[in-house]
Amino acid sequence: MYDSKSNGARKNDRWWRVGLLTGASAAGLLFMAPAASAQDTASEPQAESGGGIQDIVVTARRRQESLQDTPIAISAVSGESIAARGLDNVTQIGDFTPNVKFNSSVPVSASNATAAIFIRGIGQNDYQLSADPGVGLYLDGVYISRGVGNVLDVLNVERIEVLRGPQGTLFGRNTIGGAVSVTTKKPGNVLSGSLDVTTGSYNRVQVKGSIDIPLAEGIYTSFSGFYHNRDGYVKGVVPGAPDLGDTNQLAGRFALRLEPSSDVSIDIAVDGSRSREESAPNVLLHANENAPAAAVWNAAFSGAGAICTDLTNAARLSDQRCYNSQWALAPYRHGGTFSAISGPFNTTSRRPYQSASDLNIWGISGILEWKLSDAVTFKSITAYRKVTGFWTRDSDHSPASIVQTNSDWRQDQFSQELQLGGEALDKRLNWLIGGYYSSESGNHKDLVNIVDAVFMSGAVLKGKSYAVFGQATYEIVDDLNLTAGIRWTEDQKTFNNANQYVLEAGFLTGAPFNPDGSGLQNGDPLMGPLGQTATIKDRAWTPMASLSYRWSPEVLTYLSYSKGFKGGGFTQRVFPPFAFIPSFQPETSETFEAGIKTDLFNRRLRINAAVFQNNYGNLQITVNDPTLGFAPIIQNAAKARIRGVELELQAQPTDALRIEAGLGYLDAKYRKVDIRALNAGVTTDTHLQNAPKWTLSAGVSYAFELEGLGKLTPRVDWSYRSRVYNDAVNTPELVQDGYHLVNASIGFTDTDNHWSVNLGVKNLTKEVYLGSGYADSFGGIIEGVYGRPREWYLSAGYKF
Repeated sequence: MYDSKSNGARKNDRWWRVGLLTGASAAGLLFMAPAASAQDTASEPQAESGGGIQDIVVTARRRQESLQDTPIAISAVSGESIAARGLDNVTQIGDFTPNVKFNSSVPVSASNATAAIFIRGIGQNDYQLSADPGVGLYLDGVYISRGVGNVLDVLNVERIEVLRGPQGTLFGRNTIGGAVSVTTKKPGNVLSGSLDVTTGSYNRVQVKGSIDIPLAEGIYTSFSGFYHNRDGYVKGVVPGAPDLGDTNQLAGRFALRLEPSSDVSIDIAVDGSRSREESAPNVLLHANENAPAAAVWNAAFSGAGAICTDLTNAARLSDQRCYNSQWALAPYRHGGTFSAISGPFNTTSRRPYQSASDLNIWGISGILEWKLSDAVTFKSITAYRKVTGFWTRDSDHSPASIVQTNSDWRQDQFSQELQLGGEALDKRLNWLIGGYYSSESGNHKDLVNIVDAVFMSGAVLKGKSYAVFGQATYEIVDDLNLTAGIRWTEDQKTFNNANQYVLEAGFLTGAPFNPDGSGLQNGDPLMGPLGQTATIKDRAWTPMASLSYRWSPEVLTYLSYSKGFKGGGFTQRVFPPFAFIPSFQPETSETFEAGIKTDLFNRRLRINAAVFQNNYGNLQITVNDPTLGFAPIIQNAAKARIRGVELELQAQPTDALRIEAGLGYLDAKYRKVDIRALNAGVTTDTHLQNAPKWTLSAGVSYAFELEGLGKLTPRVDWSYRSRVYNDAVNTPELVQDGYHLVNASIGFTDTDNHWSVNLGVKNLTKEVYLGSGYADSFGGIIEGVYGRPREWYLSAGYKF
């Protein structure tokens, strides 16, 4: 391993840890003076609803408790706040959450429903079936195991919690960066409902509604639905090139709540969603006409070889038969016609090659909660989820046929979690033990077309995971709590290479690409002999511990240590062929953290802050290693150190004025890189991808009372992300400099709180920013997805 860390750096690390461990105590001492007087008023009631910042109940520790009592760096957004910001899906919370970055479209995918989530610089920028995400996404306590299908609509959402730092004890594997937990509203015991209709830019039509219908005492139901349609914002500039970035989604959810007794509740939910959209809005940033695949096209397949290969002939830059920089039309135009010259590329798939990002998802879950006694509660969470999808990508973004992909995706998962928790020792001990099991199977047929050569480069995967865990919080003395927990996990994956072979060798026929030096032929396997399987098993202990002290009813400080791991996997993209199925090992992460949570001035001001250091090991990096071939592969190739600060503020000086702000700072550095990373261009001076140094946000709203009519509330939201490196090797064209986003709206609500109207503008200043990107050296292609341009919307709602 190559190690650039000096002795001085090691000393700095030691001092950082000392500061980390003493930070919370020092902060607490600052509040000791006001704490004394605060103790005298501890028996006074807290601010009434509307007379201060309202509390949010969270389940970050698998039990209901106040956000301000939870010794974790956590951001919680209520359903009302989601509506006030005009958010459509869960990825948009990344714009105002410290040290969080959501990529709404993974760069090497063409699916609009595949997000990469990064928290504190940790995540996974690849969607493939055999690689796990680095941040766990949960829907009502159910883990969503794959990135495909994780762009959840905010349908009947009660709150969204963002837990920063490893959550390996209670949430398990693949939460080394953190976890995002989405909680939906439960059916109510009175008849009620809501309907919202929205129009806006790009012929937007959106309808969202829900209704609670109690059937009898102890039997309650709810129905909710969502429809969203709008035109694309990336325009096709040649005949046959569709407009990309459109929306065409339909979703629904049915929930049933049974309360057979005061001690038992059963929640059953069925949800489904359907999208039929054009391919993700990738655009071309740069074209290298001298790259291998581009050069072959220009010379042999363009029909204008003499022009396209003559670098002194300016006519090649306007001749649409040639592939070169004339097709670099970013940010909001493209020339991809989604046509291919290879017959097998069309005939092998269950659907012909065409622009598409289609997805079908349905799931069912059941949650049983049984209060066995006043002190002990049993809980069972059972769930099944199925995802099928079809999406395509015209990577060259031109009428040429340099690189295209066609994906057919099928994946399903089953999970069962059992929990037993309660209180003891006169409520000084709060404990939880549990077990978890999940199984998963998937089949990804990923067709890749390079000029006239066609490869099947997918995966057939089966996986199982087992875990047992326990955590307890003990109040040592009044207001001083010690929490400790541990989880054991065994994770197993089996990869079958049935979807790894050459369909059409094309222009590569006879080239000595096979591992034994022989020429490439139709039907050759890409990973050893066809029918081969490989299995990996990961086992890990993931402990945590925290010490918290409540100095007064208004001030809580804590110190914590936590560990997590992300499962190993397999690389499903290789070329030239390998003689074996390549795999990679798990990542590990451990974090030391100190934090403070405060509610001041009779809950008119809330300030929460955290400082942390994360030791990040065995990083799974997606790179193009020229010593191994042309395809992007995942390798364990580095160690990193990530330290930072997070600050969140809410202020309500008056009942009408509300101020929210957030600040995140990251100091992320590679500590070691090995030869595999060095070969690909990653060194200790390279910046970690998706780890901006600064993330800032602020929002201000003011409610004007209109006597006899209602409230008029203007709102402005601002966010800033400093420079972002969108790939592991810091490709210059994929570096996004710091950018600002401003959203503004004005809303009206009548005096009875039944009718509402909201007019807003997103990206008010027309900021142009790159959200994600990918560089393909073999094709000569650098592509990316830009954020949406300025858009207006007008919504009207009614609830009863």
